[in-house]
Amino acid sequence: MNRRRTTTPHLGLGSIVLLIAAAVVMASAGIFYAYIKNRQINVSREIQRVEDRISQHRLDIATDEMLLAEQLNPFLIRDRLKGISSDLRAIPLGVTREISARAPERPTPPSAADLSSAPPPDLAHRPSPAGGSAVAGGP
Repeated sequence: MNRRRTTTPHLGLGSIVLLIAAAVVMASAGIFYAYIKNRQINVSREIQRVEDRISQHRLDIATDEMLLAEQLNPFLIRDRLKGISSDLRAIPLGVTREISARAPERPTPPSAADLSSAPPPDLAHRPSPAGGSAVAGGP
């Protein structure tokens, strides 16, 4: 029993190969971690550049909308028209009418039989602007 205590433990070939394989795996994991971390930093920088461009475009849009609103201001338009002595004048509210955004329904065209018949009675006896009757061959 005493003989086993006095012997020194030795590393076998399998233990050395296992230690070398573990060292290679650990080194490759470290290199892979550094590569992934570098990619993460590059992607975050690219995201920041894109966000900066988006914010700049939003600012440009807001500026353009402000300039457009300034150009379409009715009071400024009137002043500019007066300044250049333009013939354009304001349209009174009573002469305008609102038009629906929907497309109007088209009436069906009259058939050939409708065109060959006599005009309705209320139009037949209406005097023409020249003083004669609207019916062909009338006085």
